[in-house]
Amino acid sequence: MGIHWELAEAGLHFEHPFDLLPRPRSGLSSFVAWTKSPPGSVAGHPHALAPQRPCYAPAVMPSPTRTDATILAHHLYDFAECEHRIALDVRLDKAQRTPPDAMMELLFERGRRFEREVVHPLGYPAVDVRDGEWDEAFARTVSLMREGVSGIDQGVLIDGARLARPDLLERIPGKSALGEHYYRPGDVKSARSARSDAVLQVGFAALLLETAQGRRPESGFLILGDGRREEIDLDGIRCTIDDAVERAEAIAHGGLDTTASYSAACARCRWRGECLPRLQDARDLSFVHGLTRARQRVLRRNGVATIDDLAHANLGVLIDAGVPADGLERAQAQARALIDGRPRLHAVRFPRGARCEAYLRIEIDPLEGGEPWLIAWAETATDAGAVADVKVEGIRSAADRATAFERLVRFLESSAVREAPVFTYGSATARAFEALAEASGVSLQRAGEIAARFVDLAPLVRRAGVLPVFHYRFDEVVAVAKGSVRPGPATAEDAEFVRLQAWRERVAAGDDAAFPFEALGRDAVESLFLVRSWLSGR
Repeated sequence: MGIHWELAEAGLHFEHPFDLLPRPRSGLSSFVAWTKSPPGSVAGHPHALAPQRPCYAPAVMPSPTRTDATILAHHLYDFAECEHRIALDVRLDKAQRTPPDAMMELLFERGRRFEREVVHPLGYPAVDVRDGEWDEAFARTVSLMREGVSGIDQGVLIDGARLARPDLLERIPGKSALGEHYYRPGDVKSARSARSDAVLQVGFAALLLETAQGRRPESGFLILGDGRREEIDLDGIRCTIDDAVERAEAIAHGGLDTTASYSAACARCRWRGECLPRLQDARDLSFVHGLTRARQRVLRRNGVATIDDLAHANLGVLIDAGVPADGLERAQAQARALIDGRPRLHAVRFPRGARCEAYLRIEIDPLEGGEPWLIAWAETATDAGAVADVKVEGIRSAADRATAFERLVRFLESSAVREAPVFTYGSATARAFEALAEASGVSLQRAGEIAARFVDLAPLVRRAGVLPVFHYRFDEVVAVAKGSVRPGPATAEDAEFVRLQAWRERVAAGDDAAFPFEALGRDAVESLFLVRSWLSGR
């Protein structure tokens, strides 16, 4: 059965989010007592925060007048993440791109390896592109389709200025210009779930197949990192695909302007060296967590283009002008928190009556289908001031994983913590626990009884108020709770995993260096305890 896809649109000192280097402080406890303010900052002023006009406003980027820009499948991927990336690809020199970081290189390599592991055993003929001769490769692809081969590896599809290269083309019965068969596209993705950007790429290939075979396939597929084959109902999203292609072409051909906007995708974007500095200089509105692009457009139309504009806006006037009131007050509080670096929280009420509490952190491997590489846990008395005796399991193999999970379950079902809440942060720990339980043969009822005690602190943080952060990730929230320098807008969350991969490579090469599993696990659990204590005001 196909899936129908739709695209959706405190008294601590904190460094200013847009100047995260430490600055000298006077002996005053106030956050405004810096000896000097960063350029463009209003946080150093003890009086009302006066709105400032940024030195650079993120104006729309007109697309160039080129009319021969080729639309590639990855432009549909980009369209789902950031339309502005398409304009940058067409307008700017490739030399201005920021090279992939270590994590992106790992992801690329893992993706290529997994694709070959899936595709090679199929034995489909492969289409090579020699010396950039794409037309020749397209002709070879069409020739194979006419022959009626069962499938094609890395076929090339061209229709005018449109070009796609799906991982797989699969023959299925049905009338077409080829005869009694036609082809449908599929891609291999190392991710464990199907995303809209991947679906758009498959849909784009299906659109180009219509020219090659006289029939647009009604369905496509994705082969995911856990081996599942996900069917895609392309007929159900035909209009969505056509609209996305039309819009991507309009951007590339100069018919549609785009604007840079901050999102989580910026940290790994090839154009982050171009956009992020300008957005930061502009103190752009898009840094305010929770503002969708649609809401940003409405605010900009009403003269609110920066964090400072929003922080000092008259909300009543904005609402009267037609800006939706829902979430507006919180957005303004979020903007003010980014400016002055102060969290705005009220204490969270936690369930009472438990004599002890448990804490659990599971770190997962994004390159191996979300498999855990570290599990750490501990218990404390409800009124304890710190955690002690943190248990850490560093996972190097499947055998390690099974042993670590067995010990974790034994702990969670022990008489000491059987009725205790288990504090976690984010949904990844619960998902990893569920996958481990399934792999270990733990019954659904037994696993469910344990997971029912999990208390995810992430939504509680958001419910408690606003923090001077960009995404409310664990590392950001911990930094705020500690009063330490917070991750900047270009910081990704996987530094320790990259470090782990480098260690794995050294070990594979014969190095006997140790990895600090114990220190990382202890720090993670102690940070969980800190966030829980901070939220409750204890």
